[in-house]
Amino acid sequence: MVHNVSYLGFIPLLPLAGALILGLMYLATCQGKQISERLYGILGCIGPVLSFFMALRVFFSLRGLPEQERFLSHVAYTWFSTGELDIPMGFLADPLSAIMLLFVTFVGSLIHIYSIGYMKGDARYGKFFAYLNLFLGSMLILVLGDGPVVMFVGWEGVGLCSYLLIGFWSDDRSNVMAGNKAFIVNRIGDLGFVLGMGFLFWGIGADGFDYLSLKANAQNLTAPVGLVVCLLLFVGATGKSAQIPLYVWLPDAMAGPTPVSALIHAATMVTAGVYMVARFSFLYAHVPAAGEIVAWIGMLTALLAAIFGMYQDDIKKILAYSTVSQLGYMFAGVGVAAYSAGIFHVFTHAFFKALLFLAAGSVIIALHHEQNIWKMGGLRSKLPTTYKTMLIGGLALAGCPPFAGFFSKDEILYSALASGHVLIWMIGVVVAGMTAYYTFRMIFVVFHGTPRDQEAFDHAHESPKVMTVPLVILAIGSVFAGFYNLPAIFGGHQKFSHWLAPSLVEHHPHGGVGLEILAVAASVVAFVIGVSIAYRKFSVPVAEPVYKGFNKFGYHKFYVDELYHTVIVRPYQFIGKAISRAIEPFVIDAPVQASGWLYRMFGLAFKVFQAGYVKVYAIYMVIGLSVLSLLVSQSLN
Repeated sequence: MVHNVSYLGFIPLLPLAGALILGLMYLATCQGKQISERLYGILGCIGPVLSFFMALRVFFSLRGLPEQERFLSHVAYTWFSTGELDIPMGFLADPLSAIMLLFVTFVGSLIHIYSIGYMKGDARYGKFFAYLNLFLGSMLILVLGDGPVVMFVGWEGVGLCSYLLIGFWSDDRSNVMAGNKAFIVNRIGDLGFVLGMGFLFWGIGADGFDYLSLKANAQNLTAPVGLVVCLLLFVGATGKSAQIPLYVWLPDAMAGPTPVSALIHAATMVTAGVYMVARFSFLYAHVPAAGEIVAWIGMLTALLAAIFGMYQDDIKKILAYSTVSQLGYMFAGVGVAAYSAGIFHVFTHAFFKALLFLAAGSVIIALHHEQNIWKMGGLRSKLPTTYKTMLIGGLALAGCPPFAGFFSKDEILYSALASGHVLIWMIGVVVAGMTAYYTFRMIFVVFHGTPRDQEAFDHAHESPKVMTVPLVILAIGSVFAGFYNLPAIFGGHQKFSHWLAPSLVEHHPHGGVGLEILAVAASVVAFVIGVSIAYRKFSVPVAEPVYKGFNKFGYHKFYVDELYHTVIVRPYQFIGKAISRAIEPFVIDAPVQASGWLYRMFGLAFKVFQAGYVKVYAIYMVIGLSVLSLLVSQSLN
C-alpha cells in the first residue's frame, strides 16, 4: 500500500529555491550591490537544514507504518506523455530513499556550515553557496524520484553542478580542465543509463514506468534483455561512481574547493551509482551474471585505487583514491546481492569520508592552501581538534573495530565469502590492509614527526569553530554509525538491514558463525598489518621518497591517463581537426557558400538593368506589357 503525502516535493524544492535566491543575490552584487557574507551563509544553510528536518519527518512517518506499507508518494504534476509512455513528476519515499535522504541532508548541511568558514573572503562567496544548494537539490531529486526518468533529472543535475563546482576557481586552467573531464566522462556513462532505460521500457511493457510498477512487472523481461538492461545501467553507474574504466575523473575533481570534494565524495554524487543498482535490485537479483560483473568490476576498482592511493603526495588525492576504492567495496556488496551491506557502507562512508575531507581542508587552510603531505609534519600540536577528528576518520576508513567503517566493510566481505565469492573476499581483505597502510601513512606524515616547512608550521593555527564543530559531529557519527547494523556475532540485530528489507530484493547467505569469525579475524589482521607497516616507515621523520621500478609505475597511476589521452583523446582530436579542415568547408559549408555565390552572380547579371532613370524603367514596363499581352493572346487562340 502506498500512502500519498504532499510534502515530499518540498524536500528538494527548499535547496533549489535557495539556489535561485542566492543566484539572484549574487547577480545583484555583480551590479554593485553590497551583500554580506553572513547573509549568504545563513541563506545558504537554511534550505539544507530544513530539508534535513523534513527528511526526519519522512523517516518517522515510515517507521510508524507496517513494514509492507512503508511507501509514501506524491505526484506533483504530469510531466509528459508520449505514445505509451506516461511520466509524472512524482516522488517516492521508502526505507531505502529515507536512509539516503537522512544522511545526504545531514552531511550536506554540515558541509554547508563548514563552508561558511572555509570560503570566507572569496570573491564569489554567494555564487559558491548557490551552486552548493543546486547540487544538493539535484541529489534529492535523484533520491526521491519515483522512477528512472525522474531520477535521471537529478542524475544530470548533479553532473552539471559537479562541472560548475570542480572548476569553480576558473582562473586556473587546470581547474577548468578537471571540470571538463568530469563532465565529459560522466556523459559517456549517462549514455549507458539512457540506453538502459530505453531497453527497460521496451522489454517490460507499458504498465507504468515508476519503480513499484517496474518491480511488479519485472518478470516480463526475458533473460537476454534483462542482462542488457542491467549492464547498460551499470555503465551509467561506473561513470557517476567512478569505477573501471570511467574512474579517471574523480581524482582530478580535487581541483574544486575542499567542501565540494567532501560533498561529491562523501554523501552525494559518487554514491548515486550504488544507490541506482540497489534501487534496481529487483532486476539484478534475477540476472546473476550481471551481479557477477558488477562485483568483479567493483573489487578490481578497489584494488587499483588502493595501489594508487599508496603513492600519492597530495592529501586530497589520497582521500580521492580512497573514495574510488571504497566505492569498489560498495559495488562488490551489491554485486553479490548483499544490497543492504552495500548501502550500509554508503551510509557509514558518508560520515568518515566527509570528516576526512573537511579535516584535510582544515589542514590546507592552516598551511595557506598547501596540499603536499611532504611539506607538512608535526601538526598534531598545532591542530589538536583537527588531528583527533582526522584520526577517528582514519580509523573508520581503515576498518578498525569498533569504528563505523569496520562493521560495514566487514559485512560486505563476509557476504562475498558466504556466497561463494572466495577470490573477491581475498582481494577485499588485501585491499583492507592497503587502505590501513595509506591512511596512516598520510596521518603519520602530516601530524607526526617534525615540521618540514618551519615557516608554514609557525603560522599554522586551529580552524574556527564554524569549521571544527562539524568535524566533531562527523567524528561522533564515524564512531557510532556502525552500531546501527550490528551483526548477531556481536550481539546485534542488524536493524539497518531489516529496515531496508521492503525496498530490496536480496540474497541472505548463511555461512555460519565460524565463517563470520574468519571474516572478522582476517579484516582485523589486515588492519593491524597495514597500520604496523605505516608506523614503522613513517612515524619517524622521513624524507620524500624517490620511486623506482614498480613504485614509480604506481606513483604515475599506471599511466592510465596518458594511455587514455593517446588512445582516445588524440585520435578524437585528429578526427575533429580532419572534419574541420575537410568535411566542414567542402561538404557542409560548400552548398551554403555556393548558394550565396549564385545569388551574387544573379545580382551582377541583372545589375545592368538598374540604370536609375525613370524613362528607362518606363521602356521596361512597355516591353513587359507587350510581352504579357502577346502571351495572353496566344493562349486565347
